[in-house]
Amino acid sequence: MDSLIESLKEPSIDFQAKKDEKNYLFAVKDVYYIESLEDQCFLYTKDQVYDCKYRLYEVENKSNSLIRVNKNIVLNYHKIKFFKSTVNGRLDATLVNGDRIEISRTYVSAIKALLGGNSK
Repeated sequence: MDSLIESLKEPSIDFQAKKDEKNYLFAVKDVYYIESLEDQCFLYTKDQVYDCKYRLYEVENKSNSLIRVNKNIVLNYHKIKFFKSTVNGRLDATLVNGDRIEISRTYVSAIKALLGGNSK
């Protein structure tokens, strides 16, 4: 029982990323999304962007909070402020930090089910 309590107190370090030649450690709760662009991977927090060395399939298996929303992005769904429908059956998600992410048609039904189907 004591080990369970201790593990709940300790913040989980799930990601390592780099910026300005310095290494940083992040818990899932601090990650807004991770994006893969032209063989590079970027980790986005509230107001910073870091280089990371992950493949998206590795990222989406790290936590139930992380979900694939399009070909290039895995998103922490707890950071979605609201989403609205756009043309061609896509969704436009606005995050709590103001960033906007497009959710492709392939992932729309899973996102709506996860978030209870509410859209604005």
